[in-house]
Amino acid sequence: MMPGDADRESRRNDDPGDEFERAEPVEADAESAGPADADAESAETPPTDDGRLTIPLETVAVLNWLGDVGVDGVESRLNKVPVGDLSARTDHVKIDYATAETVVDRFGVEDRAGARVRLRGPFSGTVLVVFPVKSANRAASLMLRSAVRDVESVVSTEMGRDALTELCNAMANGFVDEWAERLDTPIDTGPPVAVQNPEMTLVQRVFSISDVGLYLTASLRIPEHDVEATVFVFPDDEEFVSKIARFGPKVIDR
Repeated sequence: MMPGDADRESRRNDDPGDEFERAEPVEADAESAGPADADAESAETPPTDDGRLTIPLETVAVLNWLGDVGVDGVESRLNKVPVGDLSARTDHVKIDYATAETVVDRFGVEDRAGARVRLRGPFSGTVLVVFPVKSANRAASLMLRSAVRDVESVVSTEMGRDALTELCNAMANGFVDEWAERLDTPIDTGPPVAVQNPEMTLVQRVFSISDVGLYLTASLRIPEHDVEATVFVFPDDEEFVSKIARFGPKVIDR
């Protein structure tokens, strides 16, 4: 294991619990992460001539399917929250790729508030659930059953952050629980960590503990309350995708 790998592994294992985190901004020329790939039959990740790794179309299909079923899990969890109509609509689900150099171009500079949840196994990675600040305030207010006076600054209070973190944790676990059920594989998650910072900074923080630039993203809306949210899933390493590849397209038809 190279020194950089050891540092990255240490950061992954450092679980800060549920404390509120405002990450320090990271420069765009920070350490780059490489792409993730897998071979559906051998579950290995063959490099291309330029050193990059390729993802077979069969595995891309499975990842797309997991994005769709994950959103179903989020919507199911939201429907069970006893605070009124939290019916969600999904705007899009996609697989994407970014590096430390492209984060500034791919992600926004506007503040986002939400929570980060670690995936501990068998798929190691991070789920990041974030809201634009106005949506975060509305969502936290809903969770508190309107027990606040200033709806525009709910997440600036400890009570508001806790409420938003609880909601984000439910959404993150709804996403991966659906994976666990469809893949018939228990997935262990860590405690949520409340976060607030520009979107690009939050994503860069995740990339600092990831070996790959591949990620899943889903954008949702709760029209009844004018709330928007985004769910990101970031694999830690190539093994995440390799394990997904072992299931093959047949899992989609289960």
